[in-house]
Amino acid sequence: EADTANGGYRDWDIGYDRGFYLRGLQNNESFELRTNMRLQFRFVTFSSNTESWTNNAGVTVPVRDRQYFDIERARLVFAGHAFSRTITYSSQFDFDTDSRHVASLLDGWVAWEYQDKRFVHFGKRKVPGTRNWILGAFDSRMVDRPIANEFFRPSRTTGIWFIGDPAPSLRYELMIGQGYNTEGLTPQEIGNNFAPAGSVYCDIIGNYGPLRPTEFEYHEDLAVRLGASAVASIEGTPGRQLEEADFLRLTDGTRITEPNALAPGATVEGFQVYLMAVDAAYKYRGWSANSEFFVRSIQNLVSNNPVPSVGLQWGFYSEAGFFVIPKRYELNSHYSFIDGDQGATNSYATGFSIYPRGMSFLKLSMDGTYIDGSPTNSTATNILVGDKGFLFRCQWQAMF
Repeated sequence: EADTANGGYRDWDIGYDRGFYLRGLQNNESFELRTNMRLQFRFVTFSSNTESWTNNAGVTVPVRDRQYFDIERARLVFAGHAFSRTITYSSQFDFDTDSRHVASLLDGWVAWEYQDKRFVHFGKRKVPGTRNWILGAFDSRMVDRPIANEFFRPSRTTGIWFIGDPAPSLRYELMIGQGYNTEGLTPQEIGNNFAPAGSVYCDIIGNYGPLRPTEFEYHEDLAVRLGASAVASIEGTPGRQLEEADFLRLTDGTRITEPNALAPGATVEGFQVYLMAVDAAYKYRGWSANSEFFVRSIQNLVSNNPVPSVGLQWGFYSEAGFFVIPKRYELNSHYSFIDGDQGATNSYATGFSIYPRGMSFLKLSMDGTYIDGSPTNSTATNILVGDKGFLFRCQWQAMF
């Protein structure tokens, strides 16, 4: 359409293509806005095998049965590019019933493609500390992520990311950000130290394809992918009890910053945390498996009284599945393990997924998980600290 007033031209298009979009050209500049909706609706029931849990600080809390409906992730995404296809943006708003029904900005960034398939991002994103954390929650093999990943993984932060695909079989993601886990925190609640993090993977056999671990694409030839991730962060400030340091737990589930957690009369105010993870996965003719191993070291503890070493924390998860009917019906199983000086825990899960339209964006999943004592408090997975018993989840997932 001619635009004689501006001496240029306009060409705009509105439609739907896996999301509603508005695209246009104006005065030789290109624009796009794409809107997507994502939803995970669950039925959850947990049957406890114990009446209470006592943490390392000597505090006893009840462990109760639970049964409820849950909107775990209702996401509204706005993404596209502005002025040029090399300048992209994304913002993701999230609504959960387990976050007191409050909608909030989950991710938000602007990126510049400074070289072919190499980007620099500015804003708020995930800290690239584990492969399963980088994986989108809507692509999890089971209803949600493994408990070992939830215990070790970082969260989100603000900062700068360098992301690239220098070769079809190679991808990297590097970050310098505010911290290990600064989701929802203000600048007054975090320290002055930045955190570096990075993740890389490489296809050593075949073409693995999308990051999701399930064999939805159906590979005629074997595909194997290997990867590694790491993050380091200085948490807290001596003399100040900052919210930034409250995320980390001992392997029995006690917050490291809880009074008496490591010694009577002692409260940890700061520490240094280092996380290393290595992962491997394969896909072949409907079969698939993936695993990730974690090692976390907590050092240089700052406390009002002397405290002993936390010790090395380590763990892993292994998952496997098979499409009984390609792109329609899949069986999956999972094992997760966490260990450290304060205790060890196991979890076992099995379940299935149905894709009623033969497409990945509509899925019905059910799984059952036995937990012998959870050291993490993860409302996203419906697993709370101290849980010991059986968890059943049924989820309807849609993306459009």
